Amino acid sequence: MSKIKKFPTALILVLTFLFFAGSSASSQSKTVKKTIKKVIQPEIAPVAPPESLDEEKIFPEVSAPPEPPIEEYKVKSEPKGLWGLGLNTTCGGSYLFNLKGQQGLLGALSMRWDIVFGDPWSTGSKIGLAEDAVEYKAGLGYSMGSGTDDQPINAIPLYVDAIIYLKEGSLFGMDPFIGFGLNFNLIGRDGKSGNLGGQVYGGILANFGLGGKTEFSIGYQSMKIGDGVPSANGIIFSVAHPFVL
Repeated sequence: MSKIKKFPTALILVLTFLFFAGSSASSQSKTVKKTIKKVIQPEIAPVAPPESLDEEKIFPEVSAPPEPPIEEYKVKSEPKGLWGLGLNTTCGGSYLFNLKGQQGLLGALSMRWDIVFGDPWSTGSKIGLAEDAVEYKAGLGYSMGSGTDDQPINAIPLYVDAIIYLKEGSLFGMDPFIGFGLNFNLIGRDGKSGNLGGQVYGGILANFGLGGKTEFSIGYQSMKIGDGVPSANGIIFSVAHPFVL
């Protein structure tokens, strides 16, 4: 009986020990679970929204570049000429060597003054030249000396010419031109008037710094007075210079 009584007492002690051991293990597992839970799921702090970007900072205003300084240009007015008329003219002289009957070197000496007109039809541009390549001249002259067969000659002719200025520098670096025209004797020796003559020539322009280019030309001219006696026919050498009146 004493052994039987001791057995329940020992069993109670074993059960009591197991109970306390189990409760201690469960409490430790709860603590570990709580710790692991806190580590795995940490608290995340809220992220502040991005600041709104200012358009002025993204696209700053670009000031327009400063305007260039306006320089004052003085328009050069064309010279009005010697008399303030602005009229283009040429003044020149010529020597005609008669091809028939001339004695010595004395032929017909002439001078002429012409008014120069521009070409309203711009003929130059139509033939591959400058727009103002064609000019017209009309003027008066005076001729004296020896004509055909060494006869004395005096005449006041009216001249009408057309001149074509070719491309600059096209003749060995010089500026060439060609011309042709008619002449009509208004009054000549012994009061005779009339008859019709003509001239054709070619030449070059030369700049001597005299306010324009001087014309030098050589050609052929025929001049008739009245019924053709006296007259002058031959090679003509001419020089002319432009003036603005």
